[in-house]
Amino acid sequence: MKVRVSPTARRQIGALAAWWNQNRGASRVRVEDALEAAVAAVAEHPGLGPTYSHNSSYRTWRLKGTPYVLFYRVDDAAETIWIVGAWSALRGSGPELP
Repeated sequence: MKVRVSPTARRQIGALAAWWNQNRGASRVRVEDALEAAVAAVAEHPGLGPTYSHNSSYRTWRLKGTPYVLFYRVDDAAETIWIVGAWSALRGSGPELP
């Protein structure tokens, strides 16, 4: 399936990556690498991510080695996965989703 990133998710990912790079520069984990691996996994197995407990229309995928979670939905008719949010699990409640 093809993967698309909403403008909101793109901004959230950019902010998370910037914070990580500034504050966790010594970490062996790069957010960009974790994101790339997550997108590849979701594209290949879209149903593997657990459904989001607050809205079952969405699934989640944890970026390995980080507290960050991607929120996505699968549009089977369009054969597209939409990444609609990225959020730190440490922030408590999740992002507003479309």
